[in-house]
Amino acid sequence: MKRVAVFGRLLLIIAMFGIASQCWPQKQAPQVPDREQERRSFAINLVRAINAAESDYKAKHGSYANWGTLVGTGYFTESGTKWASSDYQTVVHALYGRGPEIVPGWKLRLKISNDGNSYDLLLEDVTDPKCGYAAFSDERQVVRQGKSIQCPL
Repeated sequence: MKRVAVFGRLLLIIAMFGIASQCWPQKQAPQVPDREQERRSFAINLVRAINAAESDYKAKHGSYANWGTLVGTGYFTESGTKWASSDYQTVVHALYGRGPEIVPGWKLRLKISNDGNSYDLLLEDVTDPKCGYAAFSDERQVVRQGKSIQCPL
């Protein structure tokens, strides 16, 4: 009788440990960063930085600026920009240039209206010739993204 009671308690303890171990969170395998998601995040945050710089430039000068002016006045430099959120260090510390690719792999088309009161911005991923991923914005500062119609978003 005593053995049955001890055996029953031992079974109960083992069962409790088994249930408890199921309740504790398990370590998950580390997530492999998705290159496409990283590039999209970079583009969206670079467009936000350009929008912020354009807003500041217009407040100071009365009109929006083209890319050459933003680079020439120090808004974007070869050592980065202060217009990006500090949460996005890749945008903060990117090497910005005047060339067709303002950052390696990214081509900017920034069109300012004749009166300087509006702009259209297209930032295109030149490493994506099949789908042509791009981020868009304008003076309203709403950021949009798109791809060619052959590719899902």
